[in-house]
Amino acid sequence: MTSEQTVRESTSPHSSRTATGDLVVARVVIADDDPETLEMLCEVLRSPTIEIRKVVSGTGLVFLLAEQGPFDLIITDIDMPYMEGVAVIRSARAAEIETPVLFISGISRPDLPAAIERLGNSRLLRKPIEVSTLRQTVKEMLGGVW
Repeated sequence: MTSEQTVRESTSPHSSRTATGDLVVARVVIADDDPETLEMLCEVLRSPTIEIRKVVSGTGLVFLLAEQGPFDLIITDIDMPYMEGVAVIRSARAAEIETPVLFISGISRPDLPAAIERLGNSRLLRKPIEVSTLRQTVKEMLGGVW
């Protein structure tokens, strides 16, 4: 998969229902350059009522947000090649995309919490992430719909 490819899970391109007929209540995009982490996040968050899109780079996320938004939640790794997650969201905010963002990261930078706070409507979870913590955080960020 190249950085510009995305994979649609659960629904057809123009439907608001899943393949099983369930109503889609949230659209989530997940960006992570590590294929194993990306698949794990998708698996943990899989639900018949959540449409998940995934990308493997910051540049892929920029493209997806511009071409296929809006989304209800963006989940992004911070440390990705070509364009890190914080830079992607700065760009999105400049384009008036105010979607809530859940940053996930295994890196520890002292400036990171303040940078994320300045972006607004964002939270940070540090890897490794407990499954229950991830699910609860996503549920809160989606307004309890999941």
